[in-house]
Amino acid sequence: MSSGAAFCGGWCSTRVVCSLALLAGPFLGACTTTLYRANQVSAPLLRDAGEFKATLDLRNVQLAYAPLPGVGLLANGYLESYGDEQQVRRGNGGLAELGAGAFGKLFPNAVWEAYGGLGYGSVRVDDVKDDGGSPRPVHYDAQALRAFVQPNLGYVTPYFEVAGSLRLSALKHLSLNTSGYTPAELEEQFLVADEVTRPVWLFLEPSVTVKVGYKWVKVFVQRTWVQPLGSGALPHESGSAALGISVNIASWFENFQWWGPGPKVSQDSGP
Repeated sequence: MSSGAAFCGGWCSTRVVCSLALLAGPFLGACTTTLYRANQVSAPLLRDAGEFKATLDLRNVQLAYAPLPGVGLLANGYLESYGDEQQVRRGNGGLAELGAGAFGKLFPNAVWEAYGGLGYGSVRVDDVKDDGGSPRPVHYDAQALRAFVQPNLGYVTPYFEVAGSLRLSALKHLSLNTSGYTPAELEEQFLVADEVTRPVWLFLEPSVTVKVGYKWVKVFVQRTWVQPLGSGALPHESGSAALGISVNIASWFENFQWWGPGPKVSQDSGP
């Protein structure tokens, strides 16, 4: 995990925003918590049956496959961990989700997609509190389900791809267990189990994805924004970013044309 007292893999967790300060020493000031950060949005932009796409970065792996014309399947995973040198402050968590949907063409090289899916995630965090007295260990672990629906619109060529997505995520915590925190700290850091597990938290997540490369391999970058829906929003980060490699196995590369089908060539050999 890059920083923080917990993992944020697109469904839940508590990440201490000033965690680097925490690791630097116990004398630094108090920190705030974040209970949701969006993971990478799946925007494969499938075109044909039999096509396979995969993206990979330091925390995410996402797979997409079209078993039939117009039918897409998704499988996404997220894994993150961190720890200080003494392994006193450490955490790990993961998210796995499956999805399915439909895709089609709007006009040459422009495609639409619509997917829905469900995922399960868990997180475990161990930390140390030092408020001027003896250091004391604190711990929490949590499990949650996340459902999502999303449309994608994009333009696809062998050289670049551009996609716009709008994901609606519904997050439901199944459990939240804590130890070592005082009641005041639980309230301050939004770790009161009933307050976290009772609601279904909704988030609207627009995203832009750009891929550049040649046919089978491209570099991709994605930016996602997070907007909570409803009152009393779960503490969250306002957005996330991803940078990695995309792999594409498809048959349409050989027949690619910028402006659609060209004129038919006659096969007659006679006059």
